[in-house]
Amino acid sequence: MRFAALGLFWALAMLATPARAADPPVVASPKPDHVAISLYRDPNRDTGSPLPAPDEEEPLGGFALIRETRTVDLPPGPVTLRFEGVSSSILPESALLQGGGKPREKNYDRRLLSQRGLLDALTGQQVMLRTTDPATGKASLERVRIRSGPAELIVERKGGYEAVQCSGLSETLLYDAVPAGLNPVPTLSMTLGDQPGGRTTLELTYLANNFDWQSNYVGQVADDAEAVDLFAWLTVASGDSTSFVDADMAVIAGRIAFFAAAPLADDEEPWEAEQRKRQEAEQDPWNPDNIEVWFDCWPRGSSGSGGYYPRLFGPDRLPEGDIEYAGGYEIGFYGGGGGGDEDSEIIVTGARIAPREDIGDYKLYRVPQPTTLGAQSRKQIAFLEKPGVAAQMLHAFAVNGDNFDSYVDPVLRIDNKKDGPLAEPMPGGQVALFQRRLGEPMLVAETNVKDKTVGELIDLQLPEPEDIYIDADQEEVDSGERWTRYRITIENDGERPEPVEISFANDEYHMVDKISRPTKLRDGKRIWSATVPAEGKKTIEYRVREVDPIGADNQDDWEGPDDY
Repeated sequence: MRFAALGLFWALAMLATPARAADPPVVASPKPDHVAISLYRDPNRDTGSPLPAPDEEEPLGGFALIRETRTVDLPPGPVTLRFEGVSSSILPESALLQGGGKPREKNYDRRLLSQRGLLDALTGQQVMLRTTDPATGKASLERVRIRSGPAELIVERKGGYEAVQCSGLSETLLYDAVPAGLNPVPTLSMTLGDQPGGRTTLELTYLANNFDWQSNYVGQVADDAEAVDLFAWLTVASGDSTSFVDADMAVIAGRIAFFAAAPLADDEEPWEAEQRKRQEAEQDPWNPDNIEVWFDCWPRGSSGSGGYYPRLFGPDRLPEGDIEYAGGYEIGFYGGGGGGDEDSEIIVTGARIAPREDIGDYKLYRVPQPTTLGAQSRKQIAFLEKPGVAAQMLHAFAVNGDNFDSYVDPVLRIDNKKDGPLAEPMPGGQVALFQRRLGEPMLVAETNVKDKTVGELIDLQLPEPEDIYIDADQEEVDSGERWTRYRITIENDGERPEPVEISFANDEYHMVDKISRPTKLRDGKRIWSATVPAEGKKTIEYRVREVDPIGADNQDDWEGPDDY
């Protein structure tokens, strides 16, 4: 009776315990029906520096906003969706889903079916090692156990432990099967709550790292340097392992803050906190990110045998520097110009140029046709073609408080007026300028430009021409208590008149006033412009006064800018 009662108790307990809910069915979406990708530049990269090459170890510093449209057949009720083929650099916490039920859970699986993924998954397990004798060509197989990977591959074999590919023999690992959990493509999964089911169109939007873009300008300067034919490319780069096929692509010009939040100190801006965090990490000698470790095979060969074999791993096998984008600035590269063979020419029509759209203070350039951005690749899209842009070559000097730089290279200035021949914002980037010599376009300067909007002057730095001789000399003509008067003499030893410009600006400790020539105000500076005749000179005088900086206790000597 006691055993019967005990059995009845357990039966009743089993009936009282709720049954475990079954896992929701899984529906896979192998690829998107359509993709739209918007690229943002690295906010911490100087636009005048080369665009870094995609690198698995050093991801690109820009980011992208990706929107995918997918159509799936869903069963009613809860369901787990697997979005295969998303960006390998996705920020899963940023993913938003529209069109289905409300997501209850998100998972991102970065374990990809790759050499690194196989070694990582099979560390500690046995695989086959195939070794080929270079003398006989005979291959041998041996069962070994992976002991370290994937960065430096160490295997355990009969004779002990060996660093694979350090013996000088041809060695290959063979795997019996693919480990569970390795995906051939990056996959994001979402578990949805109750939903009606049926054929459903979903829109998945997310942010992803490891992208970047830059402007590359090509200019054909007229013989008299009074005009330039300007052409520009959008150079976009992806360090991602996913290819985006026939995507709607756009790039956004402007500096957008994008960083992981760091704890803020008192009266500290977010970007200041991030910079402080980065500086503290760089100054910490025990920070693992600051410790550089190299692994190398033991050098092979000996003086007795006289043989030498290059090492497979080591600093000598690494590139000496970052691979820079070399646009092949050659004859016929821009605007369909002549001079190169037909295969090297790129004919650009207005319909293929990415048009500009304004988004507040930012500029969006939308590629007019679907385009494919391949994995770890670069692509160029034309976005600007402006022939006959008015320009002027001049020498621009600057007075900043008590400092005057008497040596400057000339600049090619474009006045980007609202109603001018350019009248377009210029996203920062690299510039290559050509000018015809003996009938052929020759490279005369490589420079850069920062972000410039309509209404600003664009100064492109030039090297000093051989036939132009401009000298500027500063001398002291008078002085008193806490003030000095200077004279600048600009002399032209050339055979033609040369335009010059001097800008006058205050600094924290000095005020510039009593300028002897008429000036105009531009960007908070006083500007004197003049043309120095051939084999002639021009002079200008001004006074520099010492003042107490703003915020100092003694403000008696401070006078405002009305003293100009």
